[in-house]
Amino acid sequence: MSLLRDQVLSRYREAADTIATSQHANPNPENSHADAAQEQSQLESVDLKGHAMQQLLQRQARCLAKLHEALEQGTDAGVDEDLLQTRLDDLASVSMSMFYAYRFDLLPQYWRWIYTDTLILMSHYAILQAARCGALDEHVMDRVVEDLDRALIVAGGAGKFLGKQWIEGTLDLLSHFWEEEKSTVAGEQRPHKRIKREQTFSDCEPFGRPSLSADRTCPRYEGWTLEGFEKYMNEESRGRPLPIVFTDLIKDWPAFSDAPWNSPDYLLSKTFGGRRLVPIEIGRSYVDQGWSQELVQFRDFLTRYIDPGILPHHAGDDIEPIPQKEGKRTPQDIGYLAQHNLFGQIPALRNDIQVPDFCWADVPPHPTTRAKDQAPVDIPQLNAWFGPARTITPLHTDGYHNLLCQVVGTKYVRLYAPEDTGRLRPRGVELGVDMSNTSELDVGVLEGWDKAVDSGDCDDGEDEEESRRKEELADVPYWECILRPGDTLVIPIGWWHYVRSLSISFSVSFWWN
Repeated sequence: MSLLRDQVLSRYREAADTIATSQHANPNPENSHADAAQEQSQLESVDLKGHAMQQLLQRQARCLAKLHEALEQGTDAGVDEDLLQTRLDDLASVSMSMFYAYRFDLLPQYWRWIYTDTLILMSHYAILQAARCGALDEHVMDRVVEDLDRALIVAGGAGKFLGKQWIEGTLDLLSHFWEEEKSTVAGEQRPHKRIKREQTFSDCEPFGRPSLSADRTCPRYEGWTLEGFEKYMNEESRGRPLPIVFTDLIKDWPAFSDAPWNSPDYLLSKTFGGRRLVPIEIGRSYVDQGWSQELVQFRDFLTRYIDPGILPHHAGDDIEPIPQKEGKRTPQDIGYLAQHNLFGQIPALRNDIQVPDFCWADVPPHPTTRAKDQAPVDIPQLNAWFGPARTITPLHTDGYHNLLCQVVGTKYVRLYAPEDTGRLRPRGVELGVDMSNTSELDVGVLEGWDKAVDSGDCDDGEDEEESRRKEELADVPYWECILRPGDTLVIPIGWWHYVRSLSISFSVSFWWN
């Protein structure tokens, strides 16, 4: 029997025992211990529904512990497994519904804990079923990884007793176990190993690139010190800092050499053979009608939206590439991994990059509206941006200073100054969401690079409103640049920016204040 297999089963057995005896929501705070009085669950303990779900969760954990013991002893556990599966599904459904019942930042913490622990138990049951019948195959591993990733992405891996650290450790152990399992099968080869190591993402720009105006192009620099950058950002005599590009800040990242992000094979190897789930945006822009979000396996994201030729047919199982009309995708068929903390979810990729020293510079507040300043952050906030050509981020402004680092492919960026905010038509509250950081002006449509999503197949010419908006935008001064691999764009706080991928593109943003 495999030592790693024993470690996986032992880890899950300990988790089931922990969940079976843990309390998330206490309905009687006056009877609780003094050291627990400070817990958030105590403050919200009047939620009897949460308490009932916790008790149901504990019973399912005890059932799994019985199944585990029966597996070890070769006996019958006497557990109604149909009911166990139903109860786990119910727990997942009820706890997930609470994410829609509350605004995310107001959701009682114990619902995140219950959701996380439920998915841990669901992955445990899948492992037990497979171990019992000796059928731990690709589909079982897919299901287990999906359950654990949903807990990380949806609930942030929140856990009072297990949580993110336990999930990360389990995924790492499962990955090593699966490598061992597959290596013992003579002649069997993992699908992604069929990809040659030298294959890289295409740098083709299928839709061309905008022509840059010399007097509007962001200046490019190298060789600056942290002190020099800090002086540039804060020198009042020169006025506000302007967007500039550095060509040497990230050149030593492993993502360019030993851990190449332009290699599909490498990215698959760091995402459990592409099994890891990632949240993607479906559609041209988050302000378009029909825009949506999905959780998909990383390998399916590559196959469907990045490059259909990356994976052999069987690697994506039943996933077929998005059909294209005349070699082009429609806006609804565009998938973008956008503004996701991929490096918190998959720490192995975090090792491939480094926080630029400039993120530790003392920087000025918002140049026009101090009320827009965010609370200070101790460490920069990292986000990943990965998608095919023609993925965009509409004209918007961030609440932080931003270093946008280009790792794979090319991007076009256009920027407008904070003092021109009024002329850029900020949106208002839409469906209860404050959208004032996003402009009503669609740069891609007004420049003729895109067709409006709701314009239909017929081109009847610009209507009067669109023509007027185009004239308004033409009068607003802007800066622009094209980012190449290794470039870093400084976007000072308050600056509006429109971002457009010209090729398959992978970028990292660092927000700091």
